[in-house]
Amino acid sequence: MSLATTSRSNGVEFSQIRDLPALKLGATDLDAILLKTHALIDAANGPEDSGRETVRVSIGGQDIEIPHLSLASSVAFPNELFAFSYTYYQPDKPISSVTIDLGDSLRRVSVSGDSADKVEELSKLLEKDFRRYSTAAGGLKFRRVAGICLSILFLSSLMIGSAYYWNTRNYKALGMPICSAVGFLLVLLAPWNRFLPGFVLHQRYSPFFVLRHAPQLLVLAVLAMLAGIPLSYFLARRGERHQLQ
Repeated sequence: MSLATTSRSNGVEFSQIRDLPALKLGATDLDAILLKTHALIDAANGPEDSGRETVRVSIGGQDIEIPHLSLASSVAFPNELFAFSYTYYQPDKPISSVTIDLGDSLRRVSVSGDSADKVEELSKLLEKDFRRYSTAAGGLKFRRVAGICLSILFLSSLMIGSAYYWNTRNYKALGMPICSAVGFLLVLLAPWNRFLPGFVLHQRYSPFFVLRHAPQLLVLAVLAMLAGIPLSYFLARRGERHQLQ
């Protein structure tokens, strides 16, 4: 969280910025947060407030801007949405600006206004509500770090495992290069940007178990390949010891 105080000719403006973890939520969940935000803005600024609100979504790589508050469930989009932003602006008010920016590389809420208490109250509420839908892993930075580490691990294991099999000619050692190659291909070719996004908004959840839990199943497959490497090595070593006996 970052705090800022800006001096103006007619007063002081306070602002708070809070970064969020990776998020996964449904359209109705986001609607509830937006309606609560709108209600708090009206309570702070007055029901006669006529601030400017915009909603921006990204569908198929194309940004679409809606020049008013539009609930997520009322926007026609595919089953999944990976970028959403909401902006409110009305200068010289207790809450003069609210920005909710949700995407793959960055999830952030920013609130500013003339009232430090109202700004802090709304920013804390938004952070609390969004963190209820946080996920353990996801986002561009996470995928890059995990992808580099796993790629190095699988490639190193592939070279070592292949050399070990070539020297021993033990068929049980084939599991090492096989698991390494399959794991590397999973890391390289799987659509991780869809399975581990920084933000995903579901219009509706799939009724099929495999589709609904595809990210978890794919992660389990990678973990199985990782576990198969040392398992194959120990099985090969055990077979060598039995042959010596």
